[in-house]
This record gives sequence, structure tokens and C-alpha cells, in this order.
Amino acid sequence: MADKTLDYFTKISKIPRPSGMETGIRNFLIEFAKSHNLEYLTDNTYNVIIKKASNKKDCNKTLILQAHTDMVCEKNGDLDFDFLTQGINIKTEGDFLMAEGTTLGADNGIGLSMILSILDDDTLEIPNLECVFTAQEETTMQGAIDLDFSNLKSNYLLSIDGTDEAKIEVSSAGMKVIKYSRTFTTSSLTEKNSCYKLSLSGLRGGHSGSEIHTNRKNAIKLLFDFLKTLKDVNLISISGGGKSNAIARECNCSFSCNNSFNELQLLTKNFQLMHKDCEPDFLIKLESIQLEDKTIINNSNELIDFITTHKNGVLEYDVKNPTFPLVSNNLANINLTEATVDIIISIRSSVIKLEKQYLDEINENAKNHGFNNEVLSSAPFFEKKDNSYLQNLCKTSYETLFDKPCVITGVHAGLEGGVFASKNKDLDICVIAPNIYDAHSPKEKVSLSSIFRVYKWLEKILKDF
Repeated sequence: MADKTLDYFTKISKIPRPSGMETGIRNFLIEFAKSHNLEYLTDNTYNVIIKKASNKKDCNKTLILQAHTDMVCEKNGDLDFDFLTQGINIKTEGDFLMAEGTTLGADNGIGLSMILSILDDDTLEIPNLECVFTAQEETTMQGAIDLDFSNLKSNYLLSIDGTDEAKIEVSSAGMKVIKYSRTFTTSSLTEKNSCYKLSLSGLRGGHSGSEIHTNRKNAIKLLFDFLKTLKDVNLISISGGGKSNAIARECNCSFSCNNSFNELQLLTKNFQLMHKDCEPDFLIKLESIQLEDKTIINNSNELIDFITTHKNGVLEYDVKNPTFPLVSNNLANINLTEATVDIIISIRSSVIKLEKQYLDEINENAKNHGFNNEVLSSAPFFEKKDNSYLQNLCKTSYETLFDKPCVITGVHAGLEGGVFASKNKDLDICVIAPNIYDAHSPKEKVSLSSIFRVYKWLEKILKDF
């Protein structure tokens, strides 16, 4: 029935489903439940629970299967695409399923589709299933927060919301999303000032949790690092980055400065070459522009200094596992509207003390540069459960099927498991998935062969549960 996973993924990809706009996918799930004569529940946050009774003799075990219905909506800057009204255009290249210039939504559409395929198969041996489809995971996790756990009986939860086959994720990082704001005074430029537009694009971007340690450059940081090298910069406009959980791929600004156009051309060329090794598609474009309204923000140097001194990326690694981040920060978005600059960051951590330490430093730096801060959302982490029945079952079933090792691990990404664990202290949580690459970016792709293997893995877990 793995083919049905792809069929369902194709269907849901036609349904717009940005975070907070899950009405269409919620209705699709309700119609699915009705057409298959399955019990379902929904709520005001557009969560859906679908239940299916076991077909095993005298089975009294119940397992929660979980996925989220929303997706990160990122697109290439030159693409005319509306995530609110258009479905995702899917294509296949070799072993990979991809999208045309947008995020694919395999995170978490593949997990959602696998669960629907399981529910659609009356020949498969299953325990009692409580299938939970949550909303707004990619932004506020409001679906998980509002989910009424009294409607669920099981103490075992298997989420299909990872990114790596043969990895069983059993702990996660928490995440805070914070907005920094400052309103600047403005003034008008004189005629003698030349104006320029600077555009950065072509960066890999990606998931700000699972890929923050892979040396991916942040477009906002790069742009301001470049501005720092110029003479007497006055900023006119700024726009960069995207979602709070995506590494910024693009950023642009308009400005005046005391460098000549020839100087700027040479500087941009050298700056691009400097970063080509780790970002081969990186492009920096410089234009000389004419503006009718030459309004600049005063004290632009203070904004430039704030961004260039802002701590970004992995802030601290685990001493016992030097490749695993304990704390990271993602400079996700910046916008200048009239005279107000808004900056969005997301800080992740699985150690509360370290999170507070680094957040205090970041907030102090912001305060020193005249910025106020506001916490937009906060999600808890969850810890590995000792003596876990579900961990052992998932690991054994994979290794039996494929005769190769399966790893039990933590993940630096934020997962709904943190919210679920806060609602049920006895909950045994595992997260599995097929191989998904470059999630939260327009380069997102999922391995077709991995989908088929993980579906077989899921079938065996259900049979042996």
C-alpha cells in the first residue's frame, strides 16, 4: 500500500495548507473518515483525530500515530506563486520527489499520507489506532497545545515527522520565537548621494533545527557583513528571510554610501567569491538606482552593528557529541516598514540553563542597540524515556526487515512531542520518517525508495505492537 502514500500525497499537495490556514486539509481528513466509516473528532484549531479499531483477535493495545497538516511555505524570489490559493507543483527526478520552485511539503505531508494509507488498508494487521493530525506545527504549535488529550487512551505515540530513515528520534529541542523592534528617525538624502540596491540570493537555506550545524550561510547576516565594509551607509529599505524555522536564503536592501559604484562592483565580486566554497549558488547583485523618495533611516550604523554582532547559528555543541547542537539561534527575518525595523529570531535548546544564558546575551545586545523584544511563541522540549517499549520495537523491527543498524537519537529540531509530553507524563514517544533533504527550502526533496522502505517499517511496527 506504499503506492497509496504517493496517491494521497498528490491529493493533499493540491490543497493549500500554510500554517493557520488548515481548513481545506481539515475538511479533506473529515471526508476521508466519513467515506471509510471511521470515528473522527475535530476542534476549533482544525486538529483532527481519526480512530480505527484493531483487527487482531482480542487486542486491547492502542497506538497513537501522529503527523501535522501544515507546511512551511517558502519559494524562490522570482517565482509568481500564491500558497494561499495554489497547490504544489510536484515533479520526479530519479529517486526524488520535488517541487517546482517551492517547498514540497514532504514535511509533514509524507507522514500524513502514510497514516492515511494505513487507515485505508483493511488487510493490514493493526492495534487500535488513534491517528492525530495537528495544525500550526510549523509556527506556533497551537494545534498540539490545544489538542484535548482526554480523547486519547494510549501512552504510546509514534510520530511520522522526522527527516532521516533509520533514525528513531526520542528527544527534541524546545524553541522560542522572538521579535525585536526599533523605530528609527528618518531624514531625506541630498541630490549628491548615489543610491544602490543590493540583492543576495541562491543560498541553500533549509531547516533551522536539523540543518543549522551544516555551515549554511544566512543571507541576512551576509548582507549586513557586506554593508559593514562600506563607508557611511544610510539604509533606505530592507527585506530578507522568511519563516522563523527556515535559514534565510535571500535578502535585499537599498542604501546610499560614500563608495563609488566601481568600488562597490569590485567589493561585491570579491564577497561572492569569498563564500562560493560553502554556497556554490550564492549570487550578489548590485544596481545603481534612482529613487524619488530618498528617505533614509538615521543611525543606520547602529542597525548594521546590531546585526553583525548578533550571535547566529550553533551557539554551543554537546561536549559528548561534538556534532550535536545544544543551543542554536536563527536570524530568520528582517523588514523595514516606514521607519520601524522588525527582526524575527528562533532560538532552540534542549538545556534550559544554556538557553537562558544565550538569550540573556542576545537580549542585552538588542537593548544596547535600542531594540525592544517580544516572545511570539514558545514550545517545550521532550527528553528520552528510559526503558522504552516503543523505542525497542521500532529499532528491532527496522533491523529485522533490512538487516542494517537503526539509531536511537535526539534531534535539535523542535517537535510536538514536547507539548504532548507535557500533557501526558507517561507518554512513550518515537519519531520516524523517510529521508527528506533541504526541508523548509525550495530545494526540499524526499527519497521515493526511502518512502517505500519506511512504509514497510511502519507496517511491521503495527503488526508487532
